[in-house]
Amino acid sequence: MARGATNALGLDIGGEAIKAVQLRKTREGLQVIGRPASVPTPAGSVSGGVVVDGEAISEALADMVRTCGFTTKDVVASVGGNTSVTVRVASMPQMSGRELRDAMDYELDRQVPFPIDQVIYDYQVIDADEGGESDEMNVLLAAAQEDMVNAHVAAITDARLQPIHIGVEPLAAARALVNVSTNGYNEQTVVIAQIGASQTEIGVVRRGYLDFVRAIPTAGQTLTAAIRQGLTGDEAQAEQAKRQFADARELSGTDMGEATEVQRAKEAIQQVISEPLFELITELGRTLDFYRRQHPGEQIARIFLAGGSAVIPGLAELVESETGVAAEPANPYQYLIYDSASLSEAYLRDIGPVTTVAAGLAMRDMLPD
Repeated sequence: MARGATNALGLDIGGEAIKAVQLRKTREGLQVIGRPASVPTPAGSVSGGVVVDGEAISEALADMVRTCGFTTKDVVASVGGNTSVTVRVASMPQMSGRELRDAMDYELDRQVPFPIDQVIYDYQVIDADEGGESDEMNVLLAAAQEDMVNAHVAAITDARLQPIHIGVEPLAAARALVNVSTNGYNEQTVVIAQIGASQTEIGVVRRGYLDFVRAIPTAGQTLTAAIRQGLTGDEAQAEQAKRQFADARELSGTDMGEATEVQRAKEAIQQVISEPLFELITELGRTLDFYRRQHPGEQIARIFLAGGSAVIPGLAELVESETGVAAEPANPYQYLIYDSASLSEAYLRDIGPVTTVAAGLAMRDMLPD
């Protein structure tokens, strides 16, 4: 596949939404082209991260390109999901070349839960000690079922787009929020919680390198299921209610304002999603505790919340109050160049958590190694 793309469309096809961001590398920095967007995934077209209705996805992609002002056909897409993709950071003895390739074949057999002859995989040494003082190094391993990757590629090409890279979500999110940052996060340890449809992927980024990855099943669909079971038996209505009324401000001690009809709807939704929200935050806290035990004295500077459910009002405040770590919704656009006449700061701030992975995918070849 081509390398060195300086104008690319990042494409994140999820179970609930399709997200797209086009970036161009300029002398001044990375520039947003067109309008970053998130549109609902056609019903039944993606299951567990796998495209099962390629025609519906292709039509949705073609429509996004037409309506959002995207100008390039070069696409960097992600693959994800809880059944078809494995992302692991493995600690291994220092090695390289053939020895490392043989070791990764063994690691693949040990880590991947599906037949090895049906996977596409890659690996990257992410923090080898170049000074030779350590006997250990960390290696990022990413593996996806071949059929899943092929289905993504087919849907993209059928929309008359050209896939040039396939990436994984944790690396893309780290790229968008840490590697491009001008706030010093490259020198700190930060956590990114990507709350997707079927799982929440928690990545710890230490001094610019992805150092730990953990996936938990509590995610957007968990919240939708709680609303459906508690308030309405209809899946579509539950999803719409989550998008319109989900609110965590009272749970975080923030005043939600005067009791109106909309406010009462928010309170009802809040009541039924409180249990899965606290479950998610508990698992996030356990992840932080585990990482701290593995790295005594390591200070976690910040938690970024990304993904569709990260936009729930009050969620960042609730995470901060429960974990004791500063938390905020992800916003990759604060580091990018954009036309303020056509893209408002408020719009980019609101869509930032949802399109974090898409932005990071578009940046793949645009940042220094």
